Amino acid sequence: MGNQLYFTLKDEASQIRCVMFATSRLAFDVKDQMQVIARGKISVYEKRGEYSLQVAFLEPAGIGALALAFAQLKEKLLAEGLFDEARKRPIPLHLRRVAIITSPSGAVLHDILTTIRGRDPALQVYILPAQVQGDAAAPSIEKALQLANRFGDLDAIILARGGGSIEELWGFNEERVARAIVASVLPVISAVGHETDYTIADFVADYRAPTPTAAAVKVSLPRNEYRQILLGLQDQLRQQLINQVQEKKMLLSDLHMDLMDKVKDRVRNFRHQLSILDAKLEGLNPYKLIEKGYALVKKAGQVVRFAKDLRQGDTFSLQFSDGSITATVTPSL
Repeated sequence: MGNQLYFTLKDEASQIRCVMFATSRLAFDVKDQMQVIARGKISVYEKRGEYSLQVAFLEPAGIGALALAFAQLKEKLLAEGLFDEARKRPIPLHLRRVAIITSPSGAVLHDILTTIRGRDPALQVYILPAQVQGDAAAPSIEKALQLANRFGDLDAIILARGGGSIEELWGFNEERVARAIVASVLPVISAVGHETDYTIADFVADYRAPTPTAAAVKVSLPRNEYRQILLGLQDQLRQQLINQVQEKKMLLSDLHMDLMDKVKDRVRNFRHQLSILDAKLEGLNPYKLIEKGYALVKKAGQVVRFAKDLRQGDTFSLQFSDGSITATVTPSL
């Protein structure tokens, strides 16, 4: 409870109750069945005749406390998705203002500034001093990250430190620093230690630079390199536009061919229907019947269909295939 830890140490033959005060100094989480090395002093509860161990030092057996704490925090943050690349933001291609969080007295700051000035003198650099080693490092780094985000109109943050042991780099393995990096509105570049050094800050940062100098190269782009990149992007855009135009042309060509095929099918079908109708009309043509030996009877310009429509004395015409004659109805003999 509180800042105290009560537990029992056991081996194959015996056990002893333990208490540890000021547990906030532990870098790792104590769990059941964990094998540990403990040092302290024995105390006796006289009324019961019980011995207990007041622990002053505790570390995992077979692995350093810091190494275990590193592994535990890494596993925890990984499960939360804080290492996912999809969560991280890209570093802008061309930066105008950058904040550097590091020790103002170290060689790291000098190396970063020298690199930036040699590559992009127009880049504005803001230095936010922070302790990068010792017990005060984590809160100092966290505060500097929060200050950079309140600074306004910055493009990115470089979090930098030179190489060192796991103890010396431990401030960058604290959970409070990791969550401050994740909470940052500005993209964070982690440049801690040498290329082979990895900290929790490296895993949660938006970009991990293998060295502080590499971080300086990342944020500073000489004008000629910037121009080459822009020209390359221009060529890519031009090629993309050409490809899109060609794709559209091919699509239009395919649509045109489909449309022409459909029009041809419609015309072909329409002509077929017309030929059927023409055949039907031709079959109904009375002059075709006349050519077969029939005659067309007309009276006063009207076709006579029945004999009863003709009376004695009526004049009518007979239309043959080669001409017509006029006749008069006479009384039958």
